[in-house]
Amino acid sequence: MKTIRHLTIWTIIILSCLLMFTFADDITKVIQAAESNARIIYNDKEVSLGVKLFSIEGSNYLSVRALAVLFDKNIDWNQKEQKIIISDKPNTAMNSLKLELDTKNKSILELQDKLKKLETDIASSKKLNIRELQDELNNEYGEYAGVTYRVILSGNEDEIRVKIEVDLSKDKSAWSRLTGTKREELVKEVCGIIAGEYNFAKIKGYIKDIDVSKKLMTFQYTWQGELETSIYRNFSTISTLEDRFNNDYDGYFNEIHFTFALSGNDNRMEYTIYIQKNRFEEKWDKLSDSTLKNFMKKLCSEINSEFKDCYIYGYVYDTDSSSELAVCEQVPEGEFTFDREQQ
Repeated sequence: MKTIRHLTIWTIIILSCLLMFTFADDITKVIQAAESNARIIYNDKEVSLGVKLFSIEGSNYLSVRALAVLFDKNIDWNQKEQKIIISDKPNTAMNSLKLELDTKNKSILELQDKLKKLETDIASSKKLNIRELQDELNNEYGEYAGVTYRVILSGNEDEIRVKIEVDLSKDKSAWSRLTGTKREELVKEVCGIIAGEYNFAKIKGYIKDIDVSKKLMTFQYTWQGELETSIYRNFSTISTLEDRFNNDYDGYFNEIHFTFALSGNDNRMEYTIYIQKNRFEEKWDKLSDSTLKNFMKKLCSEINSEFKDCYIYGYVYDTDSSSELAVCEQVPEGEFTFDREQQ
């Protein structure tokens, strides 16, 4: 009887142990917590989250959701996977700053573009005028493979007319040695420099032997830097008038060689009569003031026939001394004035 009782007791103990091991994973630990009166200070400021802390065994605790609110985080609960997911919220302040930075960078780029354009405009405004460019060509160049030449320019930023003067009474042998290609290279040298200052201008002209007043080559220089020979077109009334002066009045006074250049517009016109005084000095000195005055007045009248209400200024310019030998002025339908350098 005693043996049966012991067996029964051991059976109960063994079954209890088995039950304890079988259901151990399902046992939930019961923890006692008490409400805490502790305050939350965040960055030196007290915050209220709408819930109180709780205390367990002397330590204060706060719910995950309350912490997410405190630190401005997103919180999600994945029921299926039993996960609490915490992530950063979009930083609106940072996005705002980035947007502001992008806007400022765009403004900087726009300002840089405007600055470049302004620098280009300033550089353009500093480009040489026609007379300055002519002087530079004659001072810096003026000789090619033994041929001495002088450049006379006229026109404006839209159309530049080029007269390249050579004197074959001096340089005939050197000129004869130049092939057609070499003569074209001479013209390209001159036109390339002009195009460097006035890259959108139409450039046309001719080479002329001033010894016999004969055109040796006519040309046109394209925007693409190509030289077209045997082409010479007038693009304006001023250009046509200038050609007429050069054709009709080149040897007007006892074979004195003149080259005419016109510039201006409907309201103001200038013409310049270029002469090599040293070459024609004796004949020039014999030319009376009244004869020269009447000639310059005649030119003003021809200009006025094309441009009615135009102020006209005329000059005789010595290419040897770079000085004015005579000047005149014609007021529209008014007085004509003339002055000549004392000989």
